[in-house]
Amino acid sequence: MTNRHSRIAIALLSVGVAVAAFVTPAGAVDNAAKYDQAQVGLTYTVYVPTTSLGLKATSFQLIGCGKGKDEQINASYGSQMSNEGWISLSESNTSCTDGPDGVGPVTKFTVRGATVTIMGSCRGGKSTCTKSTPALLRKGQGYTTVTLPAGDSSLKSTFVEVYTDGMSVKDIKKFVTGLKPVN
Repeated sequence: MTNRHSRIAIALLSVGVAVAAFVTPAGAVDNAAKYDQAQVGLTYTVYVPTTSLGLKATSFQLIGCGKGKDEQINASYGSQMSNEGWISLSESNTSCTDGPDGVGPVTKFTVRGATVTIMGSCRGGKSTCTKSTPALLRKGQGYTTVTLPAGDSSLKSTFVEVYTDGMSVKDIKKFVTGLKPVN
């Protein structure tokens, strides 16, 4: 190889390495730094998703949660208007608002020693129901709640709400079990 060809090969290799450094694995959350920054000033443990199930981050914001309470984190992945799924994550000290109507229990599981409750759409669009099914959850809305433990002794536990559209029980479990404290 000539010196010119060697320089071109090295330049192309350098570009490839630089591009690889900026590419995140499929489904990785691309706004983790926002979660780290949000922890400053909050008394509850901020949890960051380690997967977005391949959905693109579409929003991240801190909003008021009432007098005397820390701000609430609201982050969304995907779009409710697509057929590809949607996840909206809320984190706070305690529940800031009532959950949605029209959902009933589908299943429960445990993560970090806490009980996670997954709820799905009620059959026939009823405003209340005593149970839902994985099929109704997948075709409609989901509402999942859990209070995750404090990440360390200087922080409090975190009330987590996950709103979903078009997601399966398996998807929701993967998302919730992938939540990790930023500290």
